[in-house]
Amino acid sequence: MKAVEIERKFLVKIEDIPSDYKKYKCSKLIQGFIYLKPVIRIRKADSDYILTIKEKMIQKDKKLKDMVRKEYEFPISIKAFKYLSRFIQGRFIYKKRYFIPYRQGKKKYTIELDVFEKDYKGLIYAEVEFESVREALNFKAPCWFYKEVTNVSKYNNTSLSICKSPKSILKY
Repeated sequence: MKAVEIERKFLVKIEDIPSDYKKYKCSKLIQGFIYLKPVIRIRKADSDYILTIKEKMIQKDKKLKDMVRKEYEFPISIKAFKYLSRFIQGRFIYKKRYFIPYRQGKKKYTIELDVFEKDYKGLIYAEVEFESVREALNFKAPCWFYKEVTNVSKYNNTSLSICKSPKSILKY
């Protein structure tokens, strides 16, 4: 369980991903959203089941709007996951998440590369988590990251789950 999540999100084009990305650890994720504000999410990550609550923090700086959030995670049983699945809004989101090590100077990061499946096949983005806002703001994205979408709400997983036209999201 964490108290604060600080992350930036970037779109990635398939042709720009390092060719060896599949050699890294990968998790299969299925997630759905029971409530959107605050976010209450259920997720199956391989054989783990998790209930997550995310809440935006009031930020004066608009750049930090979706970068910094309160986040709490709780393990749940498969039975609870199946039961709560009946209450999701919109659709489940399916994706593979690759954990790619990345070094910037002396600092080590993990790029979480999300390769979406089913309704969002073709959508790929990378998330990087940080220990502080300052560190996040000083982060220089690798050249294979296409465009930052940290504060672009249509790329939030909550928005994806209720999007009426998934194909519109795939055009970038």
